[in-house]
Amino acid sequence: MIHILASSADDVDLVLKAAQSGETRTWIVPKKSHANDPALFHLPGHGFAARGVIASEPHQHQYKPGRYTAEVGEVALLASFVPLAFVRKNQPSWKWPTYPRSYATIDGNIEARLEELLNEYQAAFAEPLTEGASRSASMTVYERSAMARQRCIAEYGTDCQACGFSFGATYGETANGYIHVHHLNPVSSTRREREVDPIKDLRPICPNCHAVVHLQNPPLSIVELKRMLRQAQPPA
Repeated sequence: MIHILASSADDVDLVLKAAQSGETRTWIVPKKSHANDPALFHLPGHGFAARGVIASEPHQHQYKPGRYTAEVGEVALLASFVPLAFVRKNQPSWKWPTYPRSYATIDGNIEARLEELLNEYQAAFAEPLTEGASRSASMTVYERSAMARQRCIAEYGTDCQACGFSFGATYGETANGYIHVHHLNPVSSTRREREVDPIKDLRPICPNCHAVVHLQNPPLSIVELKRMLRQAQPPA
């Protein structure tokens, strides 16, 4: 069983801060929820954004009769926000994504299918590092911060910073928000943990541009990639 907690689009920053600080936050929850139950945050316009754990028994909302609130902690961002349209398209029998309410509790087959879809979407963001033209199948996977990724996207949007490509504009609602995030200074170059500034160190770029950037070592800069794109354009 998992409780879906739907908040307004204005709550994105609250979810990010809760994930960053580790503090609990008060949310509207189902009356039948209990402490230690798992939760999944949904943010309108963004999709499924984070997981959490209900940390207290629900109590009646002070100003909203019939609503209940509880503390929610252990907030952890998903690698990427999963658009509601993606779930709606791949699980049409589940009606909640068609008209999302403020919360829902699911279990059984619907919960299992939702977990499958979330995992499938996250797998699409497993962006392997490429080192020049190496053919080696062995590589070290460096941890990327979901927090940094989402801060970068909040700052720059989801259009490719090199070619301007937009998955949402090209493929529609189901692909809206899909984008890779590129480290201007590759995480593989330090081989240790380091603090990443999402605004200075990261840029959203499409998978094609991301692949081309890493065709050489050190990677191309975005300025160099833009120059390459201009030079490749046929004369008008």
